Amino acid sequence: MRELHKFMIERAIYPAMECLRGNRIRAKTEMLRAGERLPDEALRRLRAARLAALLEHCAAHVPAYRALGWDAAEIRRDPFAFLTRVPALRKAGFQAAPEAYLSDTVDKAGLIANRTGGSTGEPVHFYMTRGQVEAYEAARWRGLSWYGITPGSRCVMLWGSPIELSQNAQRKYRLFERLLKNRRILSAYQLSAATVREKAAEIDRCRPEYLYGYSSALLLFAEVLLDAGIALKTPLKAVVSTAETLTGTQKETLEAAFRCPVANEYGARDAGILAYSCPEGRLHIAAENAVLEVLDPMTHAPLPEGCAGVLAVTDLSNDAQPRLRYLLGDFGALSAERCACGRTLPLLGLLEGREDAMLVGAGGVLVHGNAIGQLIRRYDGVRQFRFIQHAPERATLLLALAAPGAAPTMQIVSEVQALFPGAEIRLKVVGQIPPAASGKMRYAIREFPLKR
Repeated sequence: MRELHKFMIERAIYPAMECLRGNRIRAKTEMLRAGERLPDEALRRLRAARLAALLEHCAAHVPAYRALGWDAAEIRRDPFAFLTRVPALRKAGFQAAPEAYLSDTVDKAGLIANRTGGSTGEPVHFYMTRGQVEAYEAARWRGLSWYGITPGSRCVMLWGSPIELSQNAQRKYRLFERLLKNRRILSAYQLSAATVREKAAEIDRCRPEYLYGYSSALLLFAEVLLDAGIALKTPLKAVVSTAETLTGTQKETLEAAFRCPVANEYGARDAGILAYSCPEGRLHIAAENAVLEVLDPMTHAPLPEGCAGVLAVTDLSNDAQPRLRYLLGDFGALSAERCACGRTLPLLGLLEGREDAMLVGAGGVLVHGNAIGQLIRRYDGVRQFRFIQHAPERATLLLALAAPGAAPTMQIVSEVQALFPGAEIRLKVVGQIPPAASGKMRYAIREFPLKR
């Protein structure tokens, strides 16, 4: 029955959707797969043509950009160079006047309303077209195809947010997930040695081809499995981590627990699927769909490959409510290297999570929250941690221990203190550190803006 369900999705349900609704996800996926090994110059020409068309559209039809009086001939001369002159767009700037970014060519009634999860503040409300959704899904399915996963492949989603889970457990959604996506949702909450065997048995009954979820939810499940000495009986093609930064140590833990490759999916609800890791472990950018830039966190000047900064995206499939050089709030770097897999798509060389995890040390020196993570993860007795910087000279370190006295808390504070000389760091030992309402687990948070 399970193989029949997969067959029906791929050979009957999807083709019917393509005929009845004009769904083009599979066609766009094949186009992306056909172009993932293009020569550099051919890929650049393809992207330049799409970017020039988007910029000209913005100049003619999007009020926020039309007011800038751009010259179409200058755009066509070098669209990439022209893009670097466009002011970077903060989420707050877009939220202040979203209607100014709506194209005058679209019927608002035909758009799809959406919003971000709001894990770093107020949710961002925006509109999408069906074509955008198809482009995003195509980028996801291309990445999954590198692991032998297809649209009908059985999936168990390990989700970490009880809020999202209670919403998504509505009958209509549950039927949609099972019938059309062949996907089951399993809560990663309330896991213990007493319940993990039951959860593992539930996964084995579903016999998924892959697991999908937030890295923190997958990691929690993996750690409990390893501690209990339990292994899934079902062989998996991959474990797919999304929505949160996946460290090298976490990847190793997932590989040990699930005995399969770990794929890293990078994207944003308001920007789509931006990169996928291949079986070689390198993050390939969905370059046909988006221009991804790295900017200086203070000045927003473009940074060269290899230098870390804040990520800005220009979505080439978004002509309904375009956001050029949109600041995602993430921190990373591009790489000039080539991947051994043979795919010519450009690489993200570094992905370090949220921009507001960039902390301020003595004299205004920037310290990324990953530095704290590298210190604390050396102590096995620490189950969870969170560093909250309230001001440059004041912060709180939350530690949740595996057992009372399981880690030298004052030594940890002293090591973290060395990163922020002169600052007051208050220690709070807690029983558990909850994720944000969206389900994402955040390890370092800066509560004040960077000064320019």
